[in-house]
Amino acid sequence: MDTDLTVAIAQIITGTATLIVALFLAAQILLQRKALDRAHTDAERELSLSSFALVQDHFHLRISSDALREAYDKRDEGLDKLSESEASILRTYFYTAYARINTEYRLGRLSSRPDYYRRMYAGLMDSKSGLQYYEERGRTLVVAYDSTGERVSLTDEIYHSG
Repeated sequence: MDTDLTVAIAQIITGTATLIVALFLAAQILLQRKALDRAHTDAERELSLSSFALVQDHFHLRISSDALREAYDKRDEGLDKLSESEASILRTYFYTAYARINTEYRLGRLSSRPDYYRRMYAGLMDSKSGLQYYEERGRTLVVAYDSTGERVSLTDEIYHSG
């Protein structure tokens, strides 16, 4: 009888120890999940801040670069009416803007806010030069990184309303 009692006590102690280990591991998993959530939130914030800095730098170029400012002021004339240098400057400006927007989209920045992308693309197509660039190269840049066709539809809609 002492053996049965000893075995029963050993099983209770083993079961209790197993339960304690399981609870400890569950607590560790919860802590890791919270840490991962914080890291994800921090990464989202960093992405937003970096993206905002890129947007600001892009806008600042229009102020700080005399050549870009002069070309940008003539954007309503159309790329074909500008000098080769001015048209090249605007094409580079538009290209970097499309590349930045594509990168933001690929990284999932503001994916639940299509109005953000509408505003960004509308800002690029607010002139004759912007519309011409979309025809020449912009649409191709959007298509290259749009697996769903959503952004192409959006940019085509903006283009046709311009």
